[in-house]
Amino acid sequence: MSITPQMGQQGQQQGQQFPTTSPYQQQGFGPQGGQQGFGTGAGSMEQLQQLGQQQPFQQLLQQLGGQQQQQQPFGQAQQQDQQAQQQERQVQQELTQLAQQVVQQIVQQVQAQALASGVANGFIDIVHPLQGQPQQIFLRINGQFRVLNNPGPQIHQQIQEAFAFGHQIVGVWDTQSPNVLRSVRIQRI
Repeated sequence: MSITPQMGQQGQQQGQQFPTTSPYQQQGFGPQGGQQGFGTGAGSMEQLQQLGQQQPFQQLLQQLGGQQQQQQPFGQAQQQDQQAQQQERQVQQELTQLAQQVVQQIVQQVQAQALASGVANGFIDIVHPLQGQPQQIFLRINGQFRVLNNPGPQIHQQIQEAFAFGHQIVGVWDTQSPNVLRSVRIQRI
């Protein structure tokens, strides 16, 4: 904004007629300030530089600079969090894959196990085994004795009663270990 000579004279005349108490005009910020005011181009840059050298503004600039430096560790922490999350995802994926492999192996083992069964036509019940030996019942199925290890007292009684009353006793075993019974079923006909 430029002041024409006529306006400058009018402003001076008005200033004489009406004394001003405005702090802006007294400190050179008004139209009478000339080059010291912010309205002019060259003087304003110098004033800003001078203001920047004053202590309160220096402290403010240092604080702003310090905040920028503090943001870097925050950014690093955020990056570390992301890395930790990625590692956690990788571990979860590996655990899922491992669990799937274990399930597949178990399924293959179960599929490979073929169960067989047969009707018993005789038994040997070892009621009082030797010390350190498990309790056992041997059932004769298809001409071969197959053992049932650690049967409960109730099973002993049920097998004895089943043979006494002529009920069928069916033994079930795994074909990979045919001498060991996995279960016994009593059929009362």
